[in-house]
Amino acid sequence: MTTSRTIDGNIYFTDLPALIVGDFRPAPGPGAGWISFDYELDTFGGVGLATGALSPAEPLALDLGLTGWHRLHVAHSPAIRMWLDGETGYTQVPGDPSTVRDYPFPAADYTGRKLHIAPAHGSDEANALTLFYLRAEPCDSPPSSHRNLVATDDGHGVFYSGMDTPRDISRHLYQFRDSDFFRVIWGPYGGGTLDLRHDSTHSDSAIQDDVHNYNPGEWKFNRALRRMVAAGVDPLTEVRRITREIDLELHFYFRVGAFYGPFPHMGWTRDFYARNPQWRCRDEFGDEVKRISYAHRAVQDHVLAYFEELMEYEADGLCLAFNRGLPLMVCEDPVLDAFKRKHGRPPRLPEEVDSPEMLDVRGELMDDFVARVQQLVESHGQVVSCIAPRDFERSRLYGLNLELLIERGRLESVMVGAGHGDDPPINTDLAPVQKLKALGTKIYSGGSTCPAHGAAWDPDDLIVRAKHMAAILDAGLDGGYFWDAESVIGYEWETMRRFGDRALLDRIIKGEWPPSSERDTLAIGGFVVDRYSPWNAY
Repeated sequence: MTTSRTIDGNIYFTDLPALIVGDFRPAPGPGAGWISFDYELDTFGGVGLATGALSPAEPLALDLGLTGWHRLHVAHSPAIRMWLDGETGYTQVPGDPSTVRDYPFPAADYTGRKLHIAPAHGSDEANALTLFYLRAEPCDSPPSSHRNLVATDDGHGVFYSGMDTPRDISRHLYQFRDSDFFRVIWGPYGGGTLDLRHDSTHSDSAIQDDVHNYNPGEWKFNRALRRMVAAGVDPLTEVRRITREIDLELHFYFRVGAFYGPFPHMGWTRDFYARNPQWRCRDEFGDEVKRISYAHRAVQDHVLAYFEELMEYEADGLCLAFNRGLPLMVCEDPVLDAFKRKHGRPPRLPEEVDSPEMLDVRGELMDDFVARVQQLVESHGQVVSCIAPRDFERSRLYGLNLELLIERGRLESVMVGAGHGDDPPINTDLAPVQKLKALGTKIYSGGSTCPAHGAAWDPDDLIVRAKHMAAILDAGLDGGYFWDAESVIGYEWETMRRFGDRALLDRIIKGEWPPSSERDTLAIGGFVVDRYSPWNAY
């Protein structure tokens, strides 16, 4: 069998064992390592590679013999890790195990470079791998980035899915290379005053005791961070190194309300919150609200001291994640005192809890805090951005007056979306967002696919997504925003990487963008798919 064939200008590598550098000896079974298997698809046949979920399979190097720029398409399931000679990290390409189709790997110059492949194996993550074929599509070098897409990659979720070595961090960042994404907003361990430093007096350890673990992700999270400590690695330093390597701006984001862990996640309650009940929010009846209040100067001081430590990583900015933290203040003593100073009388409660006068007082108190953040951050040559829920009126009830902050020049940019309670009609009505833009800052609109976060991006329909992104650009906003980018983008990395290109969006909307090519499997490993199929014989 030939190792490759050319169809419509694309090179299909269909005999993968023949491409392996060195002497390839198949294991006795997929549980023992790599095996080869024959297959017949509806258009061609070949020999692929596979390995089991917990096998000891090591990475393989393949010599494709390509010269120049190509975009490689990978027919696999359910996930594969890939990198080229000279790369310190890897890209993990997801795949749908229910079908055979190929998925694009970021374009690269393959001249003199071998391709390395590996299953998604690890202590907390074990996947099987079936690799049918590779398709190399000649292409030009990547076009210049439109630099108009922003992603969040939750530092909690990264470890929550399991991680063995510092190299694993790269898979959450490498996919943004040579794309329209110019900035990633990374949550240090998810947000809140968390760190791995033993000498910090202003943060809690990101590693929780196992007695507090509840779901599988929490066990994985703690074990992943323990591996980093054992290896002498600071994950935030590694994130900064990788983002510089791939020319990606980095903002660390801080969940302003991440101090209290509700049942059954009590272990995530911060020590600062537990030790200081006097600095929690109070409602209009004087009862405690399970939130820390930024109306208290001591709370601001504590958070600012933590920010001072974050500045040492030399990111490009600090992002205040207001979408995961409201309310920030309600009717605590500092709020009531500020009301009395401004209006010459105490507020009439509960009647005036949400009066315009009270909202103005809360807005001014929050502006005082953000002004202090701005002064600190800019003294380190960085900028302040924020993430905000789309429901601006609701935000004002809880102490966040975006209009005031923008008018006073506090924010370099605002990422709008992914707020709890935002719904699709709110997310698609861009007129209020345009008003924010007119006040004088950069605005990136979008959010999540999750219904609880507003579902700004349709989880299934690429054309609907493209129409929404086109509307964002046509409205004069600065670009698109993706909360938990990996969850939003799913299998469509190569398309979504270029989602800031208005011409590409038009092609998608008009139905001119190539759909994924699914292939029928006629035979695989001696198993013939026909009317006498033995599929259920075991």
